[in-house]
Amino acid sequence: MGKEIKEIGKKNKIDKELVIKVSKMKPVIKPTVPHRHEGYHELIYLNKGSGYHIVDDTKHEVLPPVGFYLNQGQVHCWDFSKIPEGYVVMFKEEALSSYPSALDNLFRIHDLFNMPRQANTLLDHLNIFYLDYKNDEPLELLSAHLNTLILKTVHLSSLKDHIHPNFISEFSKLKKLLNENYLTLRTSEEYANLMNLSSRKLNQICQAAAGCNAIEIIKERLLIESKNLLTHTNFPVNEVAFQLNFSDASNFIKFFKSQTTLTPMEYRARLLS
Repeated sequence: MGKEIKEIGKKNKIDKELVIKVSKMKPVIKPTVPHRHEGYHELIYLNKGSGYHIVDDTKHEVLPPVGFYLNQGQVHCWDFSKIPEGYVVMFKEEALSSYPSALDNLFRIHDLFNMPRQANTLLDHLNIFYLDYKNDEPLELLSAHLNTLILKTVHLSSLKDHIHPNFISEFSKLKKLLNENYLTLRTSEEYANLMNLSSRKLNQICQAAAGCNAIEIIKERLLIESKNLLTHTNFPVNEVAFQLNFSDASNFIKFFKSQTTLTPMEYRARLLS
């Protein structure tokens, strides 16, 4: 009998007809299997609990009060040692269509952000948001809650270095395009064309927002997915290369080693050591 193929699971916790879902953290400490949520963003606010939250290839210790922001398609799992308490807000981008700056503000939120020790105002807002969701209040009200929540969350953690608002908007757009096209588009020129910019302008935006040029941002997105597949699946290296749209395994190995100084197999071996 052949070896069972292990793949990254997908979970869709928000029904097709919904654009916003608000829930309380489940009071369980059973470790979850690494999985990705596709098609929606997620904001998590924890005021109790302890353990670890693994996002892509980064392991975060859970030290409440603390929050997490998950972009579309990120791989994550939980390993709680103490029962968590808090709220999870899931939403599709269309929920913010009435608030043009809201998606740009998401870029300002850290993946891991500290909630203030006296977070009563924030938790009160989350509770009202949750109750209004459970009472089937109209989307217009729920979207207003969401926009307010994002604005409150932006100010919980230090913002990225002072960046011109136009750069924030364009960099946010690049990150969205990367999530949609990283398997097929690999050059800064291709993304500049999609954004109706010159390559020079795109590099200027990336330098201002992230301190590196556009090709490094593109490579970073591909590297994250490479690590996800090497960490959370048992695909052989040639299958990982195929999944990532490399022409052959040797090109994938060359790419991975150039970014990490390790071959894919060396990287996997270190995970087990």
